[in-house]
Amino acid sequence: MILVFGGAYNGKLEFVKQKYKLHNADIFFCQDEFLNFDKKAITGLHIFVKKCILKGADPLEILRNNMGLLKDKIVICDEINSGIVPMEKLDRFWREETGHALQLLTKNSSAVYRIFFGLEEELKLREI
Repeated sequence: MILVFGGAYNGKLEFVKQKYKLHNADIFFCQDEFLNFDKKAITGLHIFVKKCILKGADPLEILRNNMGLLKDKIVICDEINSGIVPMEKLDRFWREETGHALQLLTKNSSAVYRIFFGLEEELKLREI
């Protein structure tokens, strides 16, 4: 698995498309608490986490149970763990759960990249 994260509108999706020669048809765009493992990449993991919370599902359990299906995927997530702590309890929980999800995926990834204003920062690279 390859994990790519960074702030909103910082170029994560464009980075993945260029580096791995992908098109929109190769990418699953998260919109709810369901993941589609048929595509090469999954983007919007933070949206998946929030929708799981709203529906009473455990995003970490879903990710753990599908780690084998994520093995050869590229996962893209907005970094929502920095900055001011949200005032709303739900938003704080979402932020925390997204952080836990990113930790889980980082441990199971062969490569981790942070994208900051279009600049790539390689945080982890392990030959498989």
